[in-house]
This record gives sequence, structure tokens and C-alpha cells, in this order.
Amino acid sequence: MERRKHEQQPMKNDARIAVLETTILNINATLLDIRQDIKRLSDKVDNRFDAMDKKFDGKIDALDKKFDGKFDGMQNRFDSLQNRIWSNFLWLMGGMIGLAGLIAHAQHWI
Repeated sequence: MERRKHEQQPMKNDARIAVLETTILNINATLLDIRQDIKRLSDKVDNRFDAMDKKFDGKIDALDKKFDGKFDGMQNRFDSLQNRIWSNFLWLMGGMIGLAGLIAHAQHWI
């Protein structure tokens, strides 16, 4: 009997429920803190990405303008080259027709 007196008495149901409620409240508070920390970190990351977007938008726009200028310059050169090729083609055709006429006249075909 003496042994039973020194043994730990089992907890009553009300005490167990009180311990569980306290534990649940502590877990809930911790989860709310974690949720708020994640939201703050998410906002901070979003702000960083927004800052990077603003920083790179200006540089990308400048690169676009630079490439557009280079493309326009190349297009002008190709147009000039195409005009020169057409001019050379017309001179060549005129020369061939003139030569054919000269040969025809020399051979007394016309």
C-alpha cells in the first residue's frame, strides 16, 4: 500500500483537456507567427522583384532602341544594295540588247 501512495496519481479528464487546450493554443499562436513571417518575407521578395523589374526595364528599353537603330541602318543598306543591283541589271540588259543590235547590224540581219 505504501507503494501506491508514492506512485503518481493519474490525471483527471478535466486536467488533461486543460493541458491539450493550452498546447493547441500555443501551437496555433506559433502557426500564426509563422504565417505572418512568411507574408512579410513574401512582400519583401515581391518588392525586390519589382525593384529589379524597374531597373532592368530601362536597360531593356535602351537595348531595344539600340537594336532598332542598328536594324534600320542595316535595312537602309540592304535597300541601297538592292537599288544598285537593279541598276546594274538594267545596264547589263541594255548592254546586251545594244550588243545584239550591233551584231545584227554587222551581220546585215537588220
